[in-house]
Order: sequence, then C-alpha cells, then structure tokens
Amino acid sequence: MIFLFEQFAYSEKFLQSVLPQEKKGGNWDLPKGFVTKSKSGDFVLDGVGYLYNKSAKGSAKDSDDKIVFVLPKVFLEEGGKAFGKDVKGDANFALENAPKDFLANLSMWVCSSIAQYQKLHPNDRAIESPNVHRFGSDAAAPTLIDVMNSMKLFYAENKNLFVFTAKNKHSGNNRIDWRRTVAHTQPFMQGDAPIYMELENKKKVFDLDDRLLVLYFSAMHYIEETFGFKMPHSEFYVPMRVNEFRRLLGHRGLVELRRIKHKYFADKFLKLYNIVKAFFEWGGNFSASDYSSEYLLTSKYNNVFEAMIDKLVSDDLPHEMQYLKSQRDNKEVDHLYKDRQLIFADEEQKIWFIGDSKYYSDGKKIEGSSIYKQFTYAKNIIQYNIDELLDKGNGFKGLRYRDELTEGYSVTPNFFIRGYLPNSDGDKDSPQFREPYFRNDSSEELIKNEEDSNSYQLIDDEGNPIGSNKGQSLWDLRNRHFENRLFDRDTLLLQVYNVNFLYVLKAYTSKRSSLRDEFKRDAREKFRKNFLNLLRDKYYFWAIYLPDWQKPDYAERLQDFVDRHFRALMGRVFQPAGTPHCLILALEQSAVNASLEGALDKDYEKIRQIVKDEKCEIFQVWPHEIWDNGNSQKWDDESLQQNKVTELGVVDALVKFP
Repeated sequence: MIFLFEQFAYSEKFLQSVLPQEKKGGNWDLPKGFVTKSKSGDFVLDGVGYLYNKSAKGSAKDSDDKIVFVLPKVFLEEGGKAFGKDVKGDANFALENAPKDFLANLSMWVCSSIAQYQKLHPNDRAIESPNVHRFGSDAAAPTLIDVMNSMKLFYAENKNLFVFTAKNKHSGNNRIDWRRTVAHTQPFMQGDAPIYMELENKKKVFDLDDRLLVLYFSAMHYIEETFGFKMPHSEFYVPMRVNEFRRLLGHRGLVELRRIKHKYFADKFLKLYNIVKAFFEWGGNFSASDYSSEYLLTSKYNNVFEAMIDKLVSDDLPHEMQYLKSQRDNKEVDHLYKDRQLIFADEEQKIWFIGDSKYYSDGKKIEGSSIYKQFTYAKNIIQYNIDELLDKGNGFKGLRYRDELTEGYSVTPNFFIRGYLPNSDGDKDSPQFREPYFRNDSSEELIKNEEDSNSYQLIDDEGNPIGSNKGQSLWDLRNRHFENRLFDRDTLLLQVYNVNFLYVLKAYTSKRSSLRDEFKRDAREKFRKNFLNLLRDKYYFWAIYLPDWQKPDYAERLQDFVDRHFRALMGRVFQPAGTPHCLILALEQSAVNASLEGALDKDYEKIRQIVKDEKCEIFQVWPHEIWDNGNSQKWDDESLQQNKVTELGVVDALVKFP
C-alpha cells in the first residue's frame, strides 16, 4: 500500500508511479484539482481519501502496491515528519516500528469518516467517488472500503454463528468410512480377522447450504491476497483459490447468489447475503475492461473534521432551534451544546457553550478573522436568547443570560478545537499506538488546553498583519467594549483546545455509542474546568452582602444599593440564582494588584470605597466555589463565613483552586 499526505510536496516522477493517469504523460485520472503543481515545481494533493490505481507500475518491489491512501495533513509535524519519522517526496511512507497494520487501519478509519459524512451529507460536492451504485438497504456505495468494513464487522459480531453452522453441517464427518478403508488400504490378518491399521475418515464436503459462507470467506481471502489488508479467517471453511474466485467477480457471482438466496431466512444470513452481494457488485465495476481507478476522495476534509467533532461534542438541536447554528446573518456555528451555567451552576441552570473546529496541520496557530467571527457567533447566541427566552419553552427553558437586578450578563464560554497528535519518537510504545482506541495515559491528555502565550497574530483575509503587535495572547485579544467588566455582554473570552485526532477518528467511526458518550462527557468536563481555571488566573472574586441581610426588607435595600451605584458596579457584579442575598463582584487581577502596589485604579478604588462606606460584609471566593457546584455541597450564605475578609484589598486569604 502507498501512504501519502495531504498538502505535502511530492516529485512528479513519484506521483506518476503511484497515481492513475489517463495516458502516459497525460492528465491525472482523478477529480480535477486533486493534484496541483506548486511554485517550486513539486506536486501536492489537495484532498484526503482512498484510491485504487489499477494501472500503477512502480518498482519491482512495489509493483503490487495499487492501493493508495492520502492521509490528512493533521498528521504532518514540523520539519516534514509524521509519527516521528521523515516523510519523503519521492518514496512511500512506512513505519517499521509501529504495530502491524497500524497505517492500514488508520487509513481505513479516515476513509470510513469520509463515507459516514457522505451518508449524512449526500449533497456535498466536495466528496468525489465514481461508484454510485447502491446495494441492499444500505445507502452507501459499494466501494472496496465499504465492503471490507461490513465484512470485518459481521465476522466480529457473529463468530459463534460460523462455529455452530460448521459443526451442525459436518457432525459425523470424522467417523470411519469403511467402504473407502476396505478399498484403499491393506489389512493385517490376525487369524481369520482382518485388522486395518490405516483408517480413512469421511471428508468435510460443503453442501449447497454452505455456499454463502464459502463465498464470504473466499471474498475476504481474495481481498487479503490481492490488496494486502488483514482479513478474518475460518478454521472450518476453506476459501476458494484466488484465480478461481476472480472469475466470479461481477455478474457470475451475482447469478450464483441468486440461485441460493431461497435457502436463507434468518436475519443474520440475509444480512450476510447482502454483504456478499455488495462485494460482487463492487467486483463487477472493478473488473470491467473500461475501469481504470476507484476512489473515495474529498477536497474538503475540514468539513468531515467539523462533522466528527460536532457528533462527539454538540447537542442535537430540534428543528425550531436550528437558527442558533445557522444564524440569521448567514454565519454558521460549528458546535453548540447546553451545559451547566458558569455562574452558580446547578443542573437546572444552563448556558450555551459555543465552539468552532479548526482543521490545521499540526502546530499551526489560529489566525485571520476566525477570532472575530467566533465573537460574533457568541453575540448572536446571547441576543437570540435575550429576545426569545421569555416566549419560548423547550430548549430555552432554564437558560439565564441576564440578571435582572444588576443587568449583568452570564459568562459565555467560547472555544476553538483542533486536532493534534501526541508527541512521538516513532517507537512502537509511543502514545499514538496505545490501545484501547489510542486513549492516552495520564501523561498525555485526550484534550488539552493550548498555552495562552503571546503567539497569536491577527491578519486580514490577504494575510497582512492587523495592528502593530507581532504577537498577542488570546487574553489580549478578548472581546470587550469596556475595561474590567466581566459581566458585560460584550466581554467575551476565548480558549483553544487540542484534541487527540486518533481518538476522534476511532470514536466517530466506531459502532460503539458508549465510546462517543465517553468522549462527550470527558470533553465537556475538560472545557468547563479549563474555563474556570482561566477565570481563576485572571480575576479576583468576592461575595458582597449588605448589613442585616436576614431582615425582610433586604431585597428592597439591595435593589436601592445597586441603583445608587449602578455606574460603578455595572458589568462588575452579578447576582447568583441560588443566593439572592449576595452579589458576586469580579475584578481583573492586574488592575487590583497594580492599585495595591501604588498605581491606583480609579474604578477599583471607587468600588472599594463604596463597599467600605456601605459597611458591606465581604467574602473572598474562587470560581470553583461559585461556578462549579454540581458535585459539591450547595453553596449558601452560611458556608461563606470561613472566607470572610476585612476589605477588597485582601486577595491572598485563600488557597487557589488547583
């Protein structure tokens, strides 16, 4: 098999030896634009997927390597490496130290992800495949990849069926065949009694009823011998020879299947019948005289990656709420799901988490207009919820974006998510090669937060830098209309997450829904925890009470307090749903620390004076205490007493949340 990489530069001579051409020196027998010439004179592949090149003529060693897989560019590392090994522009890529069939299995998962995406998005013209014939009740085209996956899955799910059928059909076959023993062996005479030292047993002969199973295992044997994929074997059913079986490809095989179809009634055998039928349908195309190549390719694997992440992270929105993702200004949100609200979160207080997929080569930073677009998505979501929250039920129930008392807005989590590979040295014990399903150990996270370093540069659509700074952090690029107002609707924070691409592939293509459920649970927990850590690192939080908060008139006094000091408190305070007696005050650590060191911040100093003049009780809190109460004792007024401080300036009274 040949393994190539998307967007990697290859020599023309090498590609001519592995990719189909209409004629020698002519155009590529592939979708237009799949192979493009770079300025350097080399050629790159603008797509991902699988192809079978019937006319490939490589070296003597590689003469049978007609299966070609083009792997996503996310596998490419800096320095022209993949999985810790150099990728060459004039040679096939191989991993000697990787587990056997690793690259073949990985390639199958990539192609399976394309095929599954094609089923759900049949109108996406970025998916290219010459085979459009359909089989059985399955909506997928019968490509070799489809058939192989179906065959392997059926065997894995029905191993006992083959054992039971074989034993049932051939019970008694090991008994002595006396007629053949007498006819073919010489007895030893003891007196008048013959004694046969060599006995002949009845041979296992396949009935017509067994023909379907023989064809099934013969097809898998043919795939293994012809294309090199490892396929299941049976100890009971002897496959046909490859040359003999090749004559059945296409029409002859379909005719033979029709002859025996009436023999099978059980659901499992009918399913197997359709799988074998699909193989012969594929074989008819494959063996046709005018057939030059088979392929399943996409020039937009970023759409597939987005669909994978969306399946593993997002909620399924009802039809009447689809406009939250397909927004009214023609912007498309990649990922959207409801989870516990960040401000005093319990299971009944929800908020939308908003994500965007980025299909980049390994190590590339988020650039361009993506950051600004993500902020626009979030602003639209907030506005839609404010407009319709009171009028809608169902999906909008339990969402609280705006606090009526303080007119503060709940914090809306925004994130980018991109694929990455764990660090590799090419050894077979590298994290990528670990089972089950390439789930990393504690030293390699499934999802990790990218460091908030000064490395992000805004550029326009033509690649020109925006502003004078060469590099900024995501914190510097946060959206805000006013400074130091966390609870303002225009204050939007953003994080970037790297997700193990191998695990995403396996979870998306797996038949096990539990694997996807596990990913969704872990991912959402990670997003939430990292956002809390961001708030912990950038803000100080206090719970503020007016004197005599137990008295009946407290609600009126609290409203009066907010009204009188509205300009100073706006966007900086928020009332938690679970504790109506207090206000949560959030101030940026940089402003507070600078003021305490002598560079007075007028906004901080004004709030500090207000709290002092009103004789408020002050309790220092951390994000996990007010925003992460799903698994701990409910946070209430009495539980704050241990966190009481004398003034807003005391910011080191507590141990930070780990």
